[in-house]
Amino acid sequence: MTHPRLDILIYAHDGRGLGHASRSIGIGMALRRLYPHLKVLFLSGSSFSAELIGPAPLDWLKLPSYATRINRGKSRGISGPSNYTDRELGTLRAEAIKQVVQLYRPRAVLCDHSPQGKHRELLPAQKASQNTQWVLGVRGVVGAVPQVFSEEARETFKHSFHTILWYGDEAVLGSTGRHELEKNFSCPPVACGYVSRLKELTHWQQEDKSREKEFAGIISIPWQGEHSHNIIRNIATALEHIGPGYGQWNIFLGGSPDQRKEPGQWLQRLPHVRLHSPGSQYAQRLQHAKTALIYGGYNSITDVLCMNIPSVILVRAMGDKEQQRHLHLLAGHTGNQLRILPETEVTATTLEQSLRDQLNQPPSRHTVNINGAEQAARLLARATGHPAEPQETG
Repeated sequence: MTHPRLDILIYAHDGRGLGHASRSIGIGMALRRLYPHLKVLFLSGSSFSAELIGPAPLDWLKLPSYATRINRGKSRGISGPSNYTDRELGTLRAEAIKQVVQLYRPRAVLCDHSPQGKHRELLPAQKASQNTQWVLGVRGVVGAVPQVFSEEARETFKHSFHTILWYGDEAVLGSTGRHELEKNFSCPPVACGYVSRLKELTHWQQEDKSREKEFAGIISIPWQGEHSHNIIRNIATALEHIGPGYGQWNIFLGGSPDQRKEPGQWLQRLPHVRLHSPGSQYAQRLQHAKTALIYGGYNSITDVLCMNIPSVILVRAMGDKEQQRHLHLLAGHTGNQLRILPETEVTATTLEQSLRDQLNQPPSRHTVNINGAEQAARLLARATGHPAEPQETG
């Protein structure tokens, strides 16, 4: 007996950051909220998937995780937690994804970022799929990413994909990025708006009315790169100078145990600092923060935009220049909400002054469209062939 088909499979590749998984999970949450009758699965190797999903009823399948190392602004694959090499994982995961697609027979597959997947791991599944609508989802500013703009990406899209969802706001980012994608893939992307996982998460969380905005701020360093030790040392000095007068600081520090050891000691000696691993507490604490210090990734930016929190943004010195381009465009539409600092130019003094300025900044209202998860969910539901109207839950 043949089991019912999966309606939507959502794939996000994993590596150093959380942006791909976070965007994809946000859309999965919106699908479960608006279309509770649809069968939806999330597929990724991200070890933070459960924390990102939180209480939302989004089920997921875990692949072995990739791992990367940054050197002079360029990322390089290394052996993952399972001790398979980067290349071995690509081969194994490709076969696993193909088997998932053959078993569940999804009506639609949403792929984040690149049509062929990391290390071409989606290609066998695309060849094996039947009557499946493949959909590509791309962030507002892509950057100089070969996996998106390569000849292989174009050919893969041409043979397997039906449409592109663009997770940006043209009123903010202009039309250049969307036109670049249209020219590259010969397909006009559908503008959805920014995808905010945190906005979707609020539909599933119980509102906590018992706590006031008691935290001075949130600091998030979800993964550590080549400049992280220097940044964290400067953060510790800046927070020591600021003192406990504004309240408690919650610092979410990622990285391996070895990477966390020494920086953790610098921070834990400060009585007004609490150190956490990245996890579900981040969203809860962010809602009660006066300011935030974050890196300029898509996921982190949409979090502070969702909460209207005056923030200090550290820009990573990555070779693709995505964060620099994105924040340059975004700054003109967020007033004083985002204060931008390149990580290579940060000192304890500039951090201290920037944090003090944002602590004293009233919450601001931006004009950025952050309804992308809901719009993407509606478009995906249509792709399954189910014309039913949304039946919102959550």
